[in-house]
Amino acid sequence: MKLLLVLLVLVGWSECQDQESVLSLDQLKGFKAMLKGENSGVLATCKIIFFSELVDYDTADSNCKNIDIGTGNVLNGNLVTVDNDAKNNDLKLLLEMAYPKRQQEGGKWANTMWVWAGLRKVRNNDLRNPGPYSAAEWEWADTTNPSTYFNWMAGRNPQPDQRSLKFGDRGCNEEPRCFQNQMRINHDGAWDDTWKFKTHPYACDYQGKYVISNVMKTWDGAKTMCENAGLHLAMIRNAAEVEEIKSAMEYFMGSDDDSWGRWDKRKWIWVGGSDSAAEGVWKWLNGDAVATTAAWFVWTAKAGNDNWNGKQHALSFNRDGEFDDSYGYKKKAARPFACQCPGT
Repeated sequence: MKLLLVLLVLVGWSECQDQESVLSLDQLKGFKAMLKGENSGVLATCKIIFFSELVDYDTADSNCKNIDIGTGNVLNGNLVTVDNDAKNNDLKLLLEMAYPKRQQEGGKWANTMWVWAGLRKVRNNDLRNPGPYSAAEWEWADTTNPSTYFNWMAGRNPQPDQRSLKFGDRGCNEEPRCFQNQMRINHDGAWDDTWKFKTHPYACDYQGKYVISNVMKTWDGAKTMCENAGLHLAMIRNAAEVEEIKSAMEYFMGSDDDSWGRWDKRKWIWVGGSDSAAEGVWKWLNGDAVATTAAWFVWTAKAGNDNWNGKQHALSFNRDGEFDDSYGYKKKAARPFACQCPGT
């Protein structure tokens, strides 16, 4: 089941960095610039998809398991695993972009001040007085424990405090009691245990290849925006990637609309192909050839690769899986764009 969401994708590291790296200041600025085009309900990094709708824990867990894009060889998705600073910082950024802290009402415990993550208590999870906190009782989806990386709230009442409620008390909808067996993360990246009936935005692990930005840019401008985030404009190299990027467009840009015309900007994105060096010789930005003769590579009817006025050297891609050459510098040709996730 598709989710009606708002989604943008970001990545917090360049290809020369490993996947545990934290955003540099310049990359952070680049990602925020890409996020300004967010207009449909989802935010993400190449590791995380963030959904802004407010749901209880069970709904969030089920929705993540039903994600059908960017799961690689994993049969089911899962609520996000936050087991390093990079992912904790990415999640902070996405929560702040979706629900700016200064604009939220209701204090630090308001539902928009938190996001569901995938840590849950799996042992001694139905005891009214469970005793001292033990990391071994808590697990991520892959069954690892938060023993080496964690960020529980400190202070006068350090978390997790593992409280419980009687049925009917403060919204508790489980008999005989509700237990704080789930984890949420706030704008500061601090963790808290809470009850599953609470409603918050949620985040899932993402293993996709593409960053989709709804910011309208020329091809040259899109190339620069990807580079500012430590990325490069996307490559599409086989039939599977055609289907993945089509699905990414659906998730991250919203559904197609039959009322849109053929050249509506919402139907197209920029990708990283160009034939500016030699007319008709299409190459990706890394120098690899674009497979324009492959069966899966389809030029859009009549207009595809026609090099109108001799200046159409930028490659674009539409929701139907078709490619077109276009003007890479004209403002009237501005459209959304896709960046490539590191290592893909």
